[in-house]
Amino acid sequence: MESEVSPQLPTSGQILGVLVNSMGLSDPRLRSKTAQRFFSGQQENLVKESSRLEIIQAISDSMVELGLGVPPDQKVTTPSVLPSILDWHAGHWDRTRIYLLPRMFRVYPSHLTAVWQAYLRLAVIDLALRVAAHMHLTKASQIGLDFLDWISVSRRAAYLNEKRKDANISVMSLAESVGVHENTVEGWIYQGTRPSEENLTKIGKALASNGDPDECELMIRELRRLYWVSEIAEVLEKYVGTDAVEDVAIRLRRYVQWVCLALNDGHVAKPRPSDLEELATVGVYASLAQPLLAALARSESDDEWKDDLMSAGSDWVRRVLEVNLQIHRTEEDALIQDTDGRILEDWDVRDPRAYEHYQRSMELRMQGKMDEAIKEVAKAAELDPLDPANHFTLGSYKGYIGVRNGDETLVREGLEACWIAVTLDPNWIVPWTEIGWILVKTGRAKEAVEHLRAISPEREPLDSHYYAALGTALRELRDHAGSLAAFEESLKLNPNNRSVAVAAAGVAKLADDKIRFNRHKKVVRHLGASQELDQHLELWETFKTLL
Repeated sequence: MESEVSPQLPTSGQILGVLVNSMGLSDPRLRSKTAQRFFSGQQENLVKESSRLEIIQAISDSMVELGLGVPPDQKVTTPSVLPSILDWHAGHWDRTRIYLLPRMFRVYPSHLTAVWQAYLRLAVIDLALRVAAHMHLTKASQIGLDFLDWISVSRRAAYLNEKRKDANISVMSLAESVGVHENTVEGWIYQGTRPSEENLTKIGKALASNGDPDECELMIRELRRLYWVSEIAEVLEKYVGTDAVEDVAIRLRRYVQWVCLALNDGHVAKPRPSDLEELATVGVYASLAQPLLAALARSESDDEWKDDLMSAGSDWVRRVLEVNLQIHRTEEDALIQDTDGRILEDWDVRDPRAYEHYQRSMELRMQGKMDEAIKEVAKAAELDPLDPANHFTLGSYKGYIGVRNGDETLVREGLEACWIAVTLDPNWIVPWTEIGWILVKTGRAKEAVEHLRAISPEREPLDSHYYAALGTALRELRDHAGSLAAFEESLKLNPNNRSVAVAAAGVAKLADDKIRFNRHKKVVRHLGASQELDQHLELWETFKTLL
């Protein structure tokens, strides 16, 4: 069996860094030390928000210069929409990434591509709506989408060869015009090798039929766009596979054309200019997006894409986790079948029937059906009463619902179930910590601190979740120094926990520690939680006023 892994999800800065390197973007702003820090994605090398926006602007400027983001039959006459699109998707990915990391189930390396594909499909749906809205506003020709059919390495070779034939230029003549050997040209037109930027310019000039400067410029931009998008496609293929890249390219073109048609005939929606501007600006979260996505889903024959279309306008995290859960359950089913019903010991499953109920409870929890989830995991605990995971999960669910609804009975039952898990496996830190969380969330902060600090050092190593619970309890007791120290320990173990980062910044503010507040505030911004911190501080100021 393959070894178990924890998914490594890069930051938006790391992704943009790959984009810059793959496309060979040469803007000096992208070679600066600040840009390199941003592309590293390391929290100790965070950059200011103004610097991040400047880097994204530089990427956009370079891409527009290459012919991306501009219709092939037009010159650059208006500011590009690329900066806002890149900024939105960068921020959205970082926020999604932070939510995904602690919620991802175990994923084997060979199956991680499906998780990437799930997010890529949602991003492509969003991009299709934005592009269609922009084309409708600018009355751009849909011919600009044709190059999507040619972005694979083999197809870009055929595309260049067709252009050579259209211009009635022999391989020898093209080689002479560019100043290279015939073998080099054959590599371009038969094998898909990439010309240098200088040679790409010379090729464009050679293929322009009458030497008109405007036609030469359009040809050069057309070739640049094809090759640079092809380079991006190659990068994506490493993560999602060739078939998936071809699939999303086909869907992108098809969805843009369909949405443009829907906007023109007004059957799905009758857009006002302001509606179209909103659609181009915020994509799937625009008010006009919902009827378009619903209509697209009705016309889509592929069940997976249909589900993606229905999910694109709501919770991307839930959709990605749903795909992840499906993979996980498929692995379990295959394992049970391959072992003739006998689960391998490495999986720590004592009773397949109990485990089936346990897995079903996880799925229901993801769907927000907590009452049904409780029933399923309770059945798992009944079938396999010696598995501490069943009792911990039951206690966690009941504690969550009890706290949310103010149901003291459920809270008590949740604590009891967690204590059973502790009794069954005293060295497992998770149920110990969950008891602390339930106590602090029910106004028993002092009791929570006493419980958490009394945990024996012989238990499993204290994790980030433990320190987050301790920090929260100490904050409730107004022990700002102790709370901040606990939150910082939590962040050392899990630097991507945005709620803990917000809490650490908030406590540093309460402790009037400006240096640590500014440091944690920068981390909060990096994790895409600036708005949460502002709300947190505003609530605390209101609370202090009331006191």
